[in-house]
Amino acid sequence: MQKREAIIAGQIGRCGSLEAFLGFAPARLLHSASFADVLDEGTGRGYQRPRNRSHSLDFKRYIARDGSSTVPLTFNLRREMADAWGIRRKGNGRAILVIRPGVRCLAQVDCQHRLGEMSDSDIPLAFMAFIGLDLRAEMGLFVIINSKAKGLSSSLTDFHESTLIEDLSEEAPHLYISRRLNEDRQSPWFKLIRYGGESTSGLKRRTSLRMMQKSISRFLAQMRSQDRLDVEEKYHLVVSFWRSVATVFPNEWHDHRRHLLTKGVGLYAMTLLLTDIVNEAHGQAMDEDFFVRKLESLKGTVDWSSNGMFSDAGGRKGALEVYNRLKEIAQL
Repeated sequence: MQKREAIIAGQIGRCGSLEAFLGFAPARLLHSASFADVLDEGTGRGYQRPRNRSHSLDFKRYIARDGSSTVPLTFNLRREMADAWGIRRKGNGRAILVIRPGVRCLAQVDCQHRLGEMSDSDIPLAFMAFIGLDLRAEMGLFVIINSKAKGLSSSLTDFHESTLIEDLSEEAPHLYISRRLNEDRQSPWFKLIRYGGESTSGLKRRTSLRMMQKSISRFLAQMRSQDRLDVEEKYHLVVSFWRSVATVFPNEWHDHRRHLLTKGVGLYAMTLLLTDIVNEAHGQAMDEDFFVRKLESLKGTVDWSSNGMFSDAGGRKGALEVYNRLKEIAQL
């Protein structure tokens, strides 16, 4: 027997400057017709954090109690899925939302944890659905609503910022370089930087987007020659440097779980070292061979192991201590 389309009576009005549909429906219906657009770090698609199942179960237990309620769930009726939904306007703000059976066309802007375990529940819930926003506008709303939410990682908010900026290389070169390090197949950091979404199975992320972009931001701010270089030249310096690091410390780079080289302390200390090398280059061609020559004195001298010479270093102060030691050994 073919499933029937879902028909929900409601009201249309404006929330701020955007048109929205307000209605009530059983939780199981809203669950079956909606989806959370979770960021897949392998493909770069999506923008939300993974759902916390325990939070969803907590809400399910709560909403089943007498006297319980919640604020309206927030959705977007995706523009590109308009063939799966329709709105029949009845006049005086009254309207009917029609959803094609078997299609998830309601993007969960602010409700994925509340709705996540409600597939078998007939509890009625209030909801608001923005009408026909494109993905970029939807994501912008998500950021506004959730940017201060507990549990939303700083790297995920950095990823949101980098996605919403029109000209990333011009307006936020630190984010442009950081994301490109993770997305450039020629980069030693390819697919190794956490964005805060759902990691692809088998990939072991070594640092976060927040850590990387902060270290790059400091490097760009302290570069003496930055006005003479465009963003592509700056990226070339950064990626060439990290290729040389992976060349000089191959075991430490690949066995990252037992070494500090790509952890916060190593990342910040090595980036400070990069700044010194670039500022003292005096017109030399700064390619991978150049950086290898600058770093080769560290090979066999620096112990990056978790119980080695930097095992007690932590935080920004610890990274500065590691940097000073590296600078002394490299005679920079």
